[in-house]
Amino acid sequence: REALRNRPFLYVNLAEAIRLLCVTAVVLHVMPYLENAGFSRAAAGMVAASLPVVSILGRLGFGRLSDRFEKGHVLAVSFLIMSMGLIAFIFIEEKVLLIPFLLLFAPGFGGGMVLRGAILRDHFGRESFGKLMGLVMGSASVGGIIGPTLAGWAFDSLGSYRPVWFALCVLTLLGSAMVLRIRPPA
Repeated sequence: REALRNRPFLYVNLAEAIRLLCVTAVVLHVMPYLENAGFSRAAAGMVAASLPVVSILGRLGFGRLSDRFEKGHVLAVSFLIMSMGLIAFIFIEEKVLLIPFLLLFAPGFGGGMVLRGAILRDHFGRESFGKLMGLVMGSASVGGIIGPTLAGWAFDSLGSYRPVWFALCVLTLLGSAMVLRIRPPA
């Protein structure tokens, strides 16, 4: 109950919903988007398969950074690099932007995965960790449902994914600003 009235908990919940909204939209629509941009089906499949693999860099790297620096700041950086990766994704017709997309977006979303638990533990301890993590993952799941649906709707209605990718860039920047408001526990 204490956590539900606590701003850091609210910020982590909202940030996770934003992160998963963005990740699921991109992961589910990466292949049709890349094929529309002129990539072969095989190349689009390789990119889709690379995303979770490259995200391991973020899980390890941001996990290590969070041991040395304030976790809210590290999480904000993960959102920022996710947003930068999305910018490369928007203009992916320039094939050279595939590398920045993979090297920024995937580690950014991977880093967020490890930081949510670390922030919860720091602020609320271990006693209710499972319940709190369940609530955060529930919020994230709502974002995970909205993201792919929104991206599909955008393509079907507007004939392009670009408006939704731009919107996701803005949302990830909002998520970054939100987690910057999480102060270290007293």
